[in-house]
Amino acid sequence: MITITVEGAHRVARAAERGVLTLEAGAHGDDRDAVVARHARLHERLAGIAHERRAAGTAAVIDVGSPWAWTDAPAPVAGSDRPAPVHHVTSTIAITYVDLDALAADVTAFAADADVSVHPVRWELSAESREHLLDTARGHAVRDAVRRARSYAAAIRPGEATEPKLVSVVERQVNGGGPGMPMFARAEADALSFTTPEIEVEAAIVATFEI
Repeated sequence: MITITVEGAHRVARAAERGVLTLEAGAHGDDRDAVVARHARLHERLAGIAHERRAAGTAAVIDVGSPWAWTDAPAPVAGSDRPAPVHHVTSTIAITYVDLDALAADVTAFAADADVSVHPVRWELSAESREHLLDTARGHAVRDAVRRARSYAAAIRPGEATEPKLVSVVERQVNGGGPGMPMFARAEADALSFTTPEIEVEAAIVATFEI
């Protein structure tokens, strides 16, 4: 009895189905009360838009973060008065879009707002699609392992019709689902555009055979 241990792997890809857009609302200045009030208005406006997108079915999930604040105290310069402290208030709002045309339109609109920082889009698959792709990849990974085992069996026992017997399979952890992340900053043109990337899902196994 000879034991053969091989790896099997397979990747499948599908175009991203969701885009997670993270917005950062920020207000800064030397008047603390004015900064807090300005941020509150901006945060409320963006949160309202997020809730509207979810209610309309454009977005599946929203995450409205809590504001956080801090103050910078610039060091004084020799021979001059101490600079006034600078107050900051920021918050983040994440919107998971299922309508990618609406995502593109909103990215353009938000990027034109000087008080809003637009983070890179994080692309995703739905949970159902990811599981379906994983099931497909797992099946192909097993077939890949069988193919490799047959190659070794033929080399070990040339001229014999030897079919390896599968004894065990252990799934190996891989970093599947690496999304593309197109970057964009402040809009310089009338509209921003991006190509929806494909997301890869990978399955890998270690299989043991006997001949």
